[in-house]
Amino acid sequence: GVDAIWLNPIYPSPLIDSGYDISNYTDIDPVFGTLQLFDEFVQQAHNRSLKVILDIVPNHSSDKHEWFVQSSQKNKHYSDYYIWANGSKDKKGNRMPPNNWVSTYSNEAGSAWTWHSTRQQWYYHKFHKSQPDLNLRNENVLQELLHVFDFWLRRNVDGFRISAVSYLYEDKDLRNELVVGSGNYTSGLPESTALVYKFRSYIDNWVKENSVGKYNSSKLLIVESYDSPDVLMSLYGNATHNGIPPFNFQFIKSIQNTSTAADIKKVLEDWLKKLPNNTGTNWVLSNHDNSRAATRIGLNRVDGLHMISLLLPGQAYTYYGEEIAMLDRRMLWNETIDPMGCSKSKETYGSYSRDPARTPMQWNANISAGFSSNKVTYLPVHPDYTERNVQSQQNNARSNWKTYKLLAALRKNRVFTHGDYRFATLNNDHVFAFKRYLANNPITYVVVINLGLRQETINLKSVFLELEDPAEVVIVSSNAAHIASNISVVNIILSANAALVLKFEENICETTTVPVTVPVTTEKNSAAISFSITQLITSTSVVVTLVFNLLRRY
Repeated sequence: GVDAIWLNPIYPSPLIDSGYDISNYTDIDPVFGTLQLFDEFVQQAHNRSLKVILDIVPNHSSDKHEWFVQSSQKNKHYSDYYIWANGSKDKKGNRMPPNNWVSTYSNEAGSAWTWHSTRQQWYYHKFHKSQPDLNLRNENVLQELLHVFDFWLRRNVDGFRISAVSYLYEDKDLRNELVVGSGNYTSGLPESTALVYKFRSYIDNWVKENSVGKYNSSKLLIVESYDSPDVLMSLYGNATHNGIPPFNFQFIKSIQNTSTAADIKKVLEDWLKKLPNNTGTNWVLSNHDNSRAATRIGLNRVDGLHMISLLLPGQAYTYYGEEIAMLDRRMLWNETIDPMGCSKSKETYGSYSRDPARTPMQWNANISAGFSSNKVTYLPVHPDYTERNVQSQQNNARSNWKTYKLLAALRKNRVFTHGDYRFATLNNDHVFAFKRYLANNPITYVVVINLGLRQETINLKSVFLELEDPAEVVIVSSNAAHIASNISVVNIILSANAALVLKFEENICETTTVPVTVPVTTEKNSAAISFSITQLITSTSVVVTLVFNLLRRY
């Protein structure tokens, strides 16, 4: 099943932005425990063959961090730790920010700057005003961040998710952007990519110098970026520097409940074709900044989506609760705590708040879904928790949880960790299918997903000519109806939104000769195994469950 746990920030924080406003990078927030308890947690995870991945936020700190407090007072050592500027005054004598850069919280020109009355200057913050951007052109700041990596590596963590690398650097001369909000001077700068390379080099060298024991031999690294495809590909590295793979957010950005099989095929093909040679990729259906897949794409499609994300080549990242198809919860204005939502009006907050996707994990039908013994939690539990929870899905004969568990086990098969793939669309784009196969291996798997709202009769031989009966059904979606253990490859009856994983043995001869009219893709699987770029990743069959940091027991 799951091989690793990625924790959102667990460091001391005012918790204005769910812990991404860090006031101390080398300690544990008392809400979650102590460093001693964290060490015990890591050890217990390792005892269960689970890796622990931490979230590192190098772009900004909290305004409560001692660095910022000292910087705001112009303490000589810390004075240049953040980005300060004088700004100007208009004709009426009103203070004006240094330029027209915008924050992620407002499209208003200059919104990325806040006046500090003590220092009598403006400070820059790409995110919330409580999250001032660090000045990464200051070598002392870089050394502080490298010390953070060192601190947690010495506590035996297994890797890092590095947050918001799009915004690490901004234009040194603080020039106005020609188009307000374009991000030309505040995101995707070459210096940001170069710093990712530096982080990679530092961690590589640390591993070489400190490789003692099973959990110090390699580290899993990944960066968060919503930059252009060219910038994303550059993060992998170049001829002289190893980089860090970026998250693949294509499913979050491009796939919705109206997406057809052709849409999904195109999204997958476009991304895989862009990957540098001999590199790996990853698949993400949801995260803490976006609507859950069950809400965004469709509750009844969740199992089929997991078949894609778990059985394609590469890593799979699963947001907590996704395995039981948790849904977004509609939040009232007075329930909203996300600063992104709180910064808007009562009429518009719902379009911006990330709270709906951040509700407590639904473990059982008890008080607060088994997440807490208290009736009140940091956000209200989704009202469907009495029916949709881990315990009930474990007890049901068929469930999203059971399907997920089977897929997580199957993905460790060599056909999926080392094999090639082919994509196809059928039945007027209502059905998406892909084949996983491995040279000199008698076993082939085919995944078939009905995205439509009606039952479909499917002939797989129309796209995969080499397939022969019988087709063994190894996994079915929890909503599939009347599926026998063996079915005919030319007469697969699949109910609305249902999905299957089929297994074929022997006499499978791969061919690239496909009728021109059939929409099939044949690709060499450059994404299956990557050693040169992702040496620190121990396996492409890693499944990471993201545990949102506010999912704490009160």
